[in-house]
Amino acid sequence: MMFADILWIWAHPKGALNKSTIEGMEKIIELSKNGKGLIILTAHLGGFEILPRLFSKTVQSTYMYKPARKTWVNALMVKSRQHPGVEFVEANLGGVRKIKRTLSNGGIVGIVADQVPSVADGIWAKFFNQYAYTSAFPIKLARNTEATTLFMSAERLSFGRGWRIQHKVMAQKYPECLIEACTVMNTYFEQMIIAKPNQYMWSYNRYKTPTGAELAPAI
Repeated sequence: MMFADILWIWAHPKGALNKSTIEGMEKIIELSKNGKGLIILTAHLGGFEILPRLFSKTVQSTYMYKPARKTWVNALMVKSRQHPGVEFVEANLGGVRKIKRTLSNGGIVGIVADQVPSVADGIWAKFFNQYAYTSAFPIKLARNTEATTLFMSAERLSFGRGWRIQHKVMAQKYPECLIEACTVMNTYFEQMIIAKPNQYMWSYNRYKTPTGAELAPAI
């Protein structure tokens, strides 16, 4: 169902937006126009591909992605995600620079933050009571700016009725300890996933150990 969502959203960008509902969009738009930028964090849940297009008519946004291993899949992904007002950048040094530039200009940046990161950017933190190699980049990004962090998800509605967009502003600051900070971020994702566990991409192995990374602590 998730892959069906992705393909339909890619093929029908306007139709997907018309079939999406969200409460409190006005407040989110206000956050995005405060001049300090907005960091959107999401997970592989439901119709997450609809989220980058939500703000395309109001403010420039930049989204970071991890390229697919297969060249043809990556080419399809890049082409299908093209949309006015939205820029996608790879998770590399150049992409990081563009993400920071967008925030400095008061724009929106988005990260699918439940992916297993590279060794240089990973921290072992609890995710559903097991250690998962977690990206510390969103935490570092939030600490280095005054941008607000907003967790978002797109719940798939039954019978092809579209998606219900849900969001939660992170009111507190991340703890100083990176492990604790990553655990807090994972807790937000857990809350989103528990609400619709059947819509999460459980097939993605969050608990794998990347090559070169130290082993996870014993539970």
